Amino acid sequence: MTFTSPTDDIIVQEGTFAYSFTASGSVKAGQGVIMTGEMEVGAPASNVALAKGCIGVAAYDQSDGKPVAVYGPGNIVRVIISGASHCTRGDTLMCGPEGKFYAVTDSTYLVSGISAIALETQASADGTAKVLLK
Repeated sequence: MTFTSPTDDIIVQEGTFAYSFTASGSVKAGQGVIMTGEMEVGAPASNVALAKGCIGVAAYDQSDGKPVAVYGPGNIVRVIISGASHCTRGDTLMCGPEGKFYAVTDSTYLVSGISAIALETQASADGTAKVLLK
Protein backbone atom coordinates (compact mmCIF):
# COMPACT_ATOMS: atom_id res chain seq x y z
CA MET A 1 0.00 0.00 0.00
CA THR A 2 1.22 3.52 -0.80
CA PHE A 3 1.60 6.12 1.92
CA THR A 4 -0.82 9.04 1.48
CA SER A 5 0.03 12.33 3.18
CA PRO A 6 -2.46 14.12 5.41
CA THR A 7 -4.19 17.01 3.64
CA ASP A 8 -3.82 19.40 6.60
CA ASP A 9 -0.58 21.03 7.74
CA ILE A 10 1.79 18.56 9.41
CA ILE A 11 2.97 20.91 12.13
CA VAL A 12 0.23 21.65 14.64
CA GLN A 13 2.35 23.30 17.33
CA GLU A 14 6.09 23.82 17.37
CA GLY A 15 7.95 22.98 20.56
CA THR A 16 11.31 23.00 18.83
CA PHE A 17 12.38 23.74 15.28
CA ALA A 18 12.58 21.30 12.36
CA TYR A 19 15.91 19.83 11.29
CA SER A 20 17.07 19.87 7.67
CA PHE A 21 18.02 16.62 5.96
CA THR A 22 18.30 15.37 2.38
CA ALA A 23 15.55 13.07 1.12
CA SER A 24 16.68 9.61 0.07
CA GLY A 25 13.97 8.50 -2.33
CA SER A 26 10.48 9.96 -2.12
CA VAL A 27 9.44 11.22 1.32
CA LYS A 28 5.85 12.24 2.13
CA ALA A 29 4.46 14.83 4.53
CA GLY A 30 3.55 13.30 7.89
CA GLN A 31 5.64 10.20 7.27
CA GLY A 32 7.98 8.89 9.95
CA VAL A 33 11.50 8.76 8.51
CA ILE A 34 14.68 6.79 9.25
CA MET A 35 18.34 7.62 8.64
CA THR A 36 19.57 6.23 5.32
CA GLY A 37 22.95 7.97 5.11
CA GLU A 38 24.87 10.95 6.44
CA MET A 39 22.21 13.66 6.96
CA GLU A 40 19.84 11.66 4.69
CA VAL A 41 16.40 10.35 5.61
CA GLY A 42 14.01 8.03 3.84
CA ALA A 43 10.73 6.25 4.25
CA PRO A 44 10.80 2.84 5.95
CA ALA A 45 9.90 -0.22 3.87
CA SER A 46 6.23 -1.16 3.67
CA ASN A 47 6.55 -4.88 4.34
CA VAL A 48 8.88 -5.18 7.33
CA ALA A 49 9.26 -3.88 10.85
CA LEU A 50 11.91 -1.18 11.11
CA ALA A 51 15.48 -2.26 11.72
CA LYS A 52 16.54 1.36 12.31
CA GLY A 53 14.72 3.74 14.60
CA CYS A 54 12.50 6.49 13.30
CA ILE A 55 14.04 9.93 13.95
CA GLY A 56 11.08 12.20 13.23
CA VAL A 57 8.26 13.19 10.88
CA ALA A 58 8.67 14.83 7.45
CA ALA A 59 7.14 18.31 7.21
CA TYR A 60 6.23 18.11 3.50
CA ASP A 61 6.46 15.91 0.39
CA GLN A 62 9.94 15.85 -1.13
CA SER A 63 11.71 14.01 -3.93
CA ASP A 64 15.08 12.24 -3.92
CA GLY A 65 18.12 14.42 -3.27
CA LYS A 66 16.16 17.51 -2.20
CA PRO A 67 16.15 19.12 1.27
CA VAL A 68 13.36 18.10 3.65
CA ALA A 69 12.47 19.43 7.10
CA VAL A 70 11.98 16.82 9.83
CA TYR A 71 10.18 17.50 13.12
CA GLY A 72 11.44 15.62 16.14
CA PRO A 73 10.68 15.34 19.87
CA GLY A 74 8.79 18.19 21.49
CA ASN A 75 6.62 19.01 18.47
CA ILE A 76 2.92 18.34 17.96
CA VAL A 77 2.39 17.02 14.43
CA ARG A 78 -0.22 15.28 12.31
CA VAL A 79 0.59 11.66 11.33
CA ILE A 80 -1.09 8.63 9.76
CA ILE A 81 -2.26 5.99 12.26
CA SER A 82 -2.21 2.47 10.78
CA GLY A 83 -5.66 1.09 10.03
CA ALA A 84 -4.76 -2.11 11.88
CA SER A 85 -3.74 -0.16 14.97
CA HIS A 86 -6.35 2.46 15.93
CA CYS A 87 -5.60 4.82 18.81
CA THR A 88 -7.35 6.79 21.50
CA ARG A 89 -6.17 9.89 23.36
CA GLY A 90 -3.20 9.12 25.57
CA ASP A 91 -2.07 5.97 23.72
CA THR A 92 1.65 5.56 23.10
CA LEU A 93 2.48 5.09 19.41
CA MET A 94 5.60 4.03 17.52
CA CYS A 95 6.63 4.59 13.94
CA GLY A 96 6.48 1.46 11.76
CA PRO A 97 6.33 0.28 8.14
CA GLU A 98 5.74 3.02 5.54
CA GLY A 99 6.29 5.65 8.24
CA LYS A 100 2.81 5.14 9.69
CA PHE A 101 2.32 5.12 13.45
CA TYR A 102 1.13 2.04 15.36
CA ALA A 103 -0.16 1.49 18.90
CA VAL A 104 2.53 -0.10 21.08
CA THR A 105 0.16 -2.98 21.80
CA ASP A 106 0.80 -4.12 18.21
CA SER A 107 4.12 -5.84 19.06
CA THR A 108 4.86 -6.69 15.40
CA TYR A 109 5.73 -3.06 14.81
CA LEU A 110 7.57 -2.08 17.96
CA VAL A 111 10.79 -0.32 17.00
CA SER A 112 13.44 1.88 18.50
CA GLY A 113 13.52 5.59 17.94
CA ILE A 114 10.87 8.24 18.24
CA SER A 115 7.55 7.53 19.90
CA ALA A 116 4.43 9.65 20.22
CA ILE A 117 1.46 10.25 22.50
CA ALA A 118 -1.92 10.40 20.73
CA LEU A 119 -3.66 13.72 21.43
CA GLU A 120 -6.92 12.63 19.80
CA THR A 121 -8.79 9.44 18.99
CA GLN A 122 -8.39 7.90 15.54
CA ALA A 123 -10.68 5.01 14.71
CA SER A 124 -10.74 5.03 10.90
CA ALA A 125 -8.36 3.03 8.75
CA ASP A 126 -5.19 4.96 7.95
CA GLY A 127 -6.65 8.21 9.30
CA THR A 128 -4.73 11.15 10.72
CA ALA A 129 -4.25 12.09 14.34
CA LYS A 130 -2.42 14.82 16.21
CA VAL A 131 0.44 13.45 18.31
CA LEU A 132 3.14 14.80 20.61
CA LEU A 133 6.52 13.42 19.49
CA LYS A 134 8.75 12.25 22.32
